[in-house]
Amino acid sequence: MPTSTRSRVARRAALALTMIGSLVATGCTGGHRITGDSIETMEPITLRYGDYTTVSSAGPFRDFAAQVEEETGGKITFDEYWGGTLVKGADMAQGVRGGIVDMGMFTPSYYPSEFPMTDWTSQMASVVEPEYPLGMMQAFAGGSEFALTNPLIEKQFSDQDIKLLFTWTPSTNYHLVCKEPVNSLEEARGKRVRSGGAFNYGEIEALGMVPVTLPTGEIYEGLQRGVIDCSLANGKIMIALGLWEVAKHYVDIPFSSYTQYVIMNKNVWDKLPEDARQVIDEARETWFEGYLREEGIILQQRLLAEGADMGVNFYDVAPGLQDTLEAYQEESLRSLPDRAPEGLEDPEGTVERYRQIMADWKTRLEDMGYDDPALAEIPDDPETVEIDLDPYMQTVRSEIFDRTAP
Repeated sequence: MPTSTRSRVARRAALALTMIGSLVATGCTGGHRITGDSIETMEPITLRYGDYTTVSSAGPFRDFAAQVEEETGGKITFDEYWGGTLVKGADMAQGVRGGIVDMGMFTPSYYPSEFPMTDWTSQMASVVEPEYPLGMMQAFAGGSEFALTNPLIEKQFSDQDIKLLFTWTPSTNYHLVCKEPVNSLEEARGKRVRSGGAFNYGEIEALGMVPVTLPTGEIYEGLQRGVIDCSLANGKIMIALGLWEVAKHYVDIPFSSYTQYVIMNKNVWDKLPEDARQVIDEARETWFEGYLREEGIILQQRLLAEGADMGVNFYDVAPGLQDTLEAYQEESLRSLPDRAPEGLEDPEGTVERYRQIMADWKTRLEDMGYDDPALAEIPDDPETVEIDLDPYMQTVRSEIFDRTAP
């Protein structure tokens, strides 16, 4: 590592220790002195973004950050920390509300008791259509609409001094990748599977497999060393973590995927001038679309286009596995109201509202032609997105972002 790089790493490590020692205790605006009643009169500030995923996922955030910096004339800039270098995934809520970072990536499965609404609603993910790319686009839009317009979810974050910006879903479904072929109930029995979170445990156990908890950064080694036999996976996980190097059998089985929440320190948000909040609000569309394009569509295309060259074998799911999983998912949805968090007065209505939002987005997407089978074909260059997202983003803007603007 060059000396300059080591120096930067050392400085950032020292900064992290300083902030961890002081900001958690003080909280509030994360040490920022936010002044002025407009962008023109405010003093420049640098906001910190933390993410536990790899820097390969940085593109959409950097597009967002560049837009905010440009539209504020450099009054708002960003420092970014990837791979959990400043805040781990399981510590993100504390890190954001405590001011260690100003913005971050929140995963509900890390906080089942502290954030019961988002944990509970993650168990409805099987409602999403499995077809690509319709299901992925449906999950992105429907998940954000549901979360951003749900008063209990808003209150859950607000009570923790957190502002929710938007949600995104990195894949239509999780699938199953294993070191050996697993495509029957007999082959699945007893296999140790790294789960995407507790919301998948029941699905894994329904197939006779054993869910295993491993940090994201340990999945590769876990497969390599035989700690686990399989992992739930999608294009992002296979490529970003290099799983296609150690697990060569990929089954297209519709496990529930998960929703990520992009969050911000609420005190920082509230103290920013109104026109600065407006800039961030409008730029979240850029971030949202970037995640859909780069983390969702392109990585899925790359997996299918390049997987064979990496020696990956792709399998359609066998009927016995799929029927068993889908029967479990439907029963889980029926019983979900019985497991509703305290304070939710109409759990049946909430589940039905989620179903209806997803159904509405499916209809919109079909009307816009996103159910065309040709869209699932893999282009010669996976980096080239041949799916026109403009009609979709126009609808997302009018149905979600305009409705939830500050």
